[in-house]
Amino acid sequence: MTQHTQLPWRLAENGERIAFAECHVTGANGRPVATTIYPLAKSDWRSEDEANARFIVQACNAYDTLLAALKELLEESYGEDSDGIRLARAAIAKATPQAR
Repeated sequence: MTQHTQLPWRLAENGERIAFAECHVTGANGRPVATTIYPLAKSDWRSEDEANARFIVQACNAYDTLLAALKELLEESYGEDSDGIRLARAAIAKATPQAR
């Protein structure tokens, strides 16, 4: 499996572009990762598009730390079956690629 673009990701500088679209997420190496703003979109979508870019950056940069914390929580739970433990297992399952 190919590795994703190096973390941390960041919001691109205003006006940074990929082809015809503005790029709002770039990798640590400056490589474009995601475009959330399409130049032909309605102008009132811009704030939502920027919020989407911020959310992508925040979630991706926190991913490894959050997954490690959940796994550590399960190791220390000694088999407890609380709602929190069930939620941690479900989150790990969602966040972990399935073997194909």
